[in-house]
Amino acid sequence: MWHWLVETLRGNPEIAIFLTLGLGFWAGKLKFGSFSLGVVTSTLLAGVLVGQLEITISGQVKSTFFLMFLFAVGYSVGPQFFRGLKGDGMQQVLFAVLQCAAVLLTAVGMGYLLGYDAGGTAGLLAGASTISAVLGVATGSIGQLSIEAGDKQAMLDAMPVAYAVTYLFGTAGSAWVLATLGPKILRVDIAEECRKYEAQMGGTLADNPDRLTAYTQFILRAYRLTDASWVGRTVREFEASFENQRVFVERLRQDGQLLDPAPDLRLRENAVLAIAGRREAVLERALQIGEEVDDRELLDMELERLDVVLTRKELVGQTLQQFSAGCARREPARGVPAPRPAHRRGAASHLGPEAGAG
Repeated sequence: MWHWLVETLRGNPEIAIFLTLGLGFWAGKLKFGSFSLGVVTSTLLAGVLVGQLEITISGQVKSTFFLMFLFAVGYSVGPQFFRGLKGDGMQQVLFAVLQCAAVLLTAVGMGYLLGYDAGGTAGLLAGASTISAVLGVATGSIGQLSIEAGDKQAMLDAMPVAYAVTYLFGTAGSAWVLATLGPKILRVDIAEECRKYEAQMGGTLADNPDRLTAYTQFILRAYRLTDASWVGRTVREFEASFENQRVFVERLRQDGQLLDPAPDLRLRENAVLAIAGRREAVLERALQIGEEVDDRELLDMELERLDVVLTRKELVGQTLQQFSAGCARREPARGVPAPRPAHRRGAASHLGPEAGAG
């Protein structure tokens, strides 16, 4: 049975590729307490395991999939890289150059001490620094060496094995370097910078995380509709009456039923409205709506708080008030209160400190 399986995989290497992916994704989702290998690391290790069966993969297939991988990585992180250069990019560039030099010298030195050839050292460098592009560069360089074809193939075979084995350690090591040596090189206090950033983005309890505040900027209150002028009018019209404010009817009780109101739903007398919005906007109009009621079932809904990062270029330079006005015109944005209009540029990367139930 084992002989049949090995011969089948050798004769059909595409099955071996998908078997490796399947094992990698399965093992990557396993957790031992809080520890998990992750899909990338487990797939690499599965490739090393399946590769022990001496399965030959076409060079064209290797190159194609490797180039696809590099393209996907560059496509996803490239724009972020260039945007990052606009700020304190030069410090980051200098740190990156220093780290690359340190990683290169360390890998070459260890390869020399352990007696690795060029392929093993290249795999060590690629895995330890988690830079798969090194494999492509090393493959091209080894192919140009004036040595026997068998020696070249031995180097190429050693390269992915060294890469897969050291990748896991490279991931943890990189995190340690960035968290420990990085701040010292850049001469910054990470804890202090985090406190400053939290204060800038609206946090006020960083010094005492056990302290709570009773004040909330956004509220959800229930009011019985007693103002006859609103009877027969739509939910959309009611929400629009809060000029320059994002106030929403999140839910209502009408004719004995709990409803998630559509914008065109018409209001009836004595309907109980669950209204969400900024505290001052809701309380300012409370007496005009009707009496406040304690309707636990109506108000028992899930709220979600989200940090939103803007990536669309056309939004750059807008104030939060302009951005909120644009959101108000989009139906999917219903139920999301806006930050205070007083806030302006500089906080656009952190919107909606407490989003509504939408």
